[in-house]
Amino acid sequence: MNHAFTPIVLCADDYAQNAHIDAGILDLLEKKRLTAVSCFSTAPNWKNAAHALQPYGAQTDVGLHFNLTEGFGQEKVPGLRIVILRSLLRGMNPMQLRHAFERQLDAFEDAMGHGPDFIDGHQHVHQLPGVRQVMLQVLKKRYPERAVWVRNTVPADPAWRGKPQILKLLGGQVTADHLRYEEVPTNDGFGGVYGFDRPDYDACFREWLTAARPGMLIMCHPATAPHAHDEIAAQRVVEYDFLRSYDCARMLDQAKVRLAKLSDCFLQSAYAD
Repeated sequence: MNHAFTPIVLCADDYAQNAHIDAGILDLLEKKRLTAVSCFSTAPNWKNAAHALQPYGAQTDVGLHFNLTEGFGQEKVPGLRIVILRSLLRGMNPMQLRHAFERQLDAFEDAMGHGPDFIDGHQHVHQLPGVRQVMLQVLKKRYPERAVWVRNTVPADPAWRGKPQILKLLGGQVTADHLRYEEVPTNDGFGGVYGFDRPDYDACFREWLTAARPGMLIMCHPATAPHAHDEIAAQRVVEYDFLRSYDCARMLDQAKVRLAKLSDCFLQSAYAD
């Protein structure tokens, strides 16, 4: 292990949403460009997608992408704005949320053969008021002996403005504080948030790397080709093309950053201390 290089997590979201996303993520895993994969366990093709992930279990953390807002074209679900509004007005039903968590965890375990290494949320719903409390209750009851880590969205660099700060205010900071108080493992800093209409993803990635420290997590959304009914379909391909490129490898090397599972980041941080 090279302790001169800072270990960070590169996590791909939305696995099992469609075939193009799955193909991009699996190719990046094969190239060792990802160390965490966040999965839709209630997607129609989840069982087949989960089977394809099995060979990469040693090199990557596989987590649950808790979902309240994606119906996969088959189920009517509320939009993100409605979910946020209900959350802020304390209109979320705890029993329904608990059932949703249990159902998605059941589906994850049935396909993978074990519980998730981590939890995050599609469109970050896991950190909303009312949702995060139920999440922590379910995790403590269901996995009392396992250290399931939970993603937080506090920007790795406090100077980052715009969307990173919005996520921090929409439960990111409070969630991070709760996780540390409850001694639930979590990432140390978050990157990967940007306007999906920006053409310079490589410049964004370079900026995120400037804030690298052990345990930082960068989120990404790769896919090999656009898919209908996906608002960020074109940008997924941009991300995939960069992440698989030599330019990405060179950028990581120049920043003295290596990709690692979050558990390995914790080990290096303890080693450094």
